[in-house]
Amino acid sequence: MDLPKYNRLINVPLTAKYWMVAFDGGGEVKFNVDGTGDLVFYPQTAKTSLQTFASLLLLKNTMNSPVNNYVVKMEVTTIRQLRSSTPNDWEVFWFISNYRKDPHLIKTANYFIQKPNSGVELGRFFEDKGQKFLMTSEQSKQEVGARVTYYFAKQGQRFRVFRDGVQIMDYHGSQMPEALYDQAGALGLYSEDAEVRVHSFAFQVL
Repeated sequence: MDLPKYNRLINVPLTAKYWMVAFDGGGEVKFNVDGTGDLVFYPQTAKTSLQTFASLLLLKNTMNSPVNNYVVKMEVTTIRQLRSSTPNDWEVFWFISNYRKDPHLIKTANYFIQKPNSGVELGRFFEDKGQKFLMTSEQSKQEVGARVTYYFAKQGQRFRVFRDGVQIMDYHGSQMPEALYDQAGALGLYSEDAEVRVHSFAFQVL
């Protein structure tokens, strides 16, 4: 399927004015790296297999005005996996959407990752460690170190992903537990035990 045309995308600078660091995992968040306008972020390095560290940045626009249905275009590179022992396949960049924290501080969101060995994964996470896989496929893997352009499009229970102009996911949710979180929330950038470089980010509300 061809990539749809989206003509109302709003470019978002990768600066602290537009992005809130929810947590940095004991690592670093660097805006405008080398004067390029890029964003680089990573948690501290896990020294044992029992440790894991993560970083999360949230788009302030969507924290103030939460979005449910959207299109996101972004360029991103998982620079390297940080674990000193053998890395896990999911230790890469994660795209986060529909992120919400309720009055009891329970967090819920949808996520997408593209792993180097086992391909794409779509799911929901909730509370601190709860996770529900919605779709996986080994047909589209992603090398660590490769720069890619993604389009993410969510409308209701349909979620599509295009990588470098080619569709790699088209998910149609139904009812729980197979449904996406269909709620207004924030868009986010997440790293689990990996160094991530974001080159550009744009979005539009549907």
